[in-house]
Amino acid sequence: MTETLHDRPGAQPSAPPAPVKRNRADNYHPAMRGFQGRRMPAGHIWLLVVIALVVAVLFNSGGFLRDANGMRPGVLKTVVVGVATPLDAAAHWLRLDRPQQALASLLGQSTDDADGSALVSEAPAAEPAPLASAVPVSPPTAADPLQVLVLGDSLSTFVGQQMTALLADSDVAEVKSVWRNGTGLTNPAFFNWESGARSIVRTERPDAVVMLIGGNDRNDMTVRGQTLVPGTQAWENEYERRARVVMRAIMAEGVQRVFWSGPPTARDPQWNSVYADVNAALVRAAGSVPGAQYVDLYDEGKPFAMEETIDGERVVARQRDGIHWTYPGALPIARAQIAALQTVYGDLLEERTSSTEVSSGTQPTTGVQSPRP
Repeated sequence: MTETLHDRPGAQPSAPPAPVKRNRADNYHPAMRGFQGRRMPAGHIWLLVVIALVVAVLFNSGGFLRDANGMRPGVLKTVVVGVATPLDAAAHWLRLDRPQQALASLLGQSTDDADGSALVSEAPAAEPAPLASAVPVSPPTAADPLQVLVLGDSLSTFVGQQMTALLADSDVAEVKSVWRNGTGLTNPAFFNWESGARSIVRTERPDAVVMLIGGNDRNDMTVRGQTLVPGTQAWENEYERRARVVMRAIMAEGVQRVFWSGPPTARDPQWNSVYADVNAALVRAAGSVPGAQYVDLYDEGKPFAMEETIDGERVVARQRDGIHWTYPGALPIARAQIAALQTVYGDLLEERTSSTEVSSGTQPTTGVQSPRP
C-alpha cells in the first residue's frame, strides 16, 4: 500500500527546495577537466588576429599591393600603398610570395608586372612592335579544329557560354572561356591585361581570341601624373592606345586573329556616353593592328530594353545593372561573334537552336568555363 502525504489543513505550503549549488567545473565537458578557467585575455585574441592578417598579407603581398594601387586616388590610397610596398618587398626577400606565384601560374594568371609595362599608368613603356601583316589562315578541319578563346571581363561570361553551346556540335571549332571580373583597361594596377592576356594565351594556345571588355572602363586614367577624364579626347586617345597595346600583345603570342568588342548600350545615359567613346577608340585601335577586327555590339540608335524577343520568345535580355546580358540575352551576341569568326575561317557549323532558359541573373565568379553547367 502506498502512503500519500498531504499538507495539513490550514498549514502554510511548504517552501520549494533550495536549488542545488553546482560547481563551475560541472559545466565543462569531462574532456575539458583541467582546462576550466583558462580564458585568453581579449588583448591576446586581438594580437592573434593581427598576426594572422599580417601573415596572410605577406603570403599574398603582390595581390595586396595591386589592390592598393587600384584604389581611387586620395589619402587612403597613399597610406595603403605606403604600407603595402615594404610588405611586398619583405615578402619577396623572404620568398614568402613563392606559393602565391606558383598558384597564379597554375591558374593562368600573370604576376609579372614588367611584362605589362606598356600599359602602366605612371610611365608607359613603348608599345609592342606591330606585325607587318596578319598571319595567313586556312579553313579548320576535324583533324585540326579552330581553337577559340573567349577573354574579357564579366561581359564575356555568358557570351562565351553561349558560343560553347552553339559550337558544341561542330567538328571544326572548340571554345574555351577565361574571364576576369571587375577588370578593364583604365586601371592596369588592379589587373594588367597586357601581361594577363599574354599569360593566358601562352597557356591556352588559341588560334583566335574573342575579347569582350569595357563594362568597368568608366574611370579616370593617369598617365605620367596627368589625370585624363572620361568624355575628353585625351581620355579616348589613351584608351585607344591601351587597347592597341593589348591587341598587339595577343597577336605577338602567335594568335591568328583577334575579334574585339566593347560594352553595349547601357541604361544609364552617363555610362552610355562613356561607352560610345570606348567603342570609337576600339574601332581605331583594331583598324591599326593587322589581324585585329572590331565586332560592333554598341547601337546608339537602338533604345535600351531589358527584354527582347529572341527566336520568337520574349526573354529578359539584360541584368538589373542595365549593362550585362543574361544568359538568354547573350545568344544574339554569341551569334554575332561566330559570324565574325566565319568571315575569316569559313562556315564553322550549321547553327542549331539554343535554349533560352533563364539562368541566374548574377555573374559567375572569376574563373575558367567551357560548357554551360
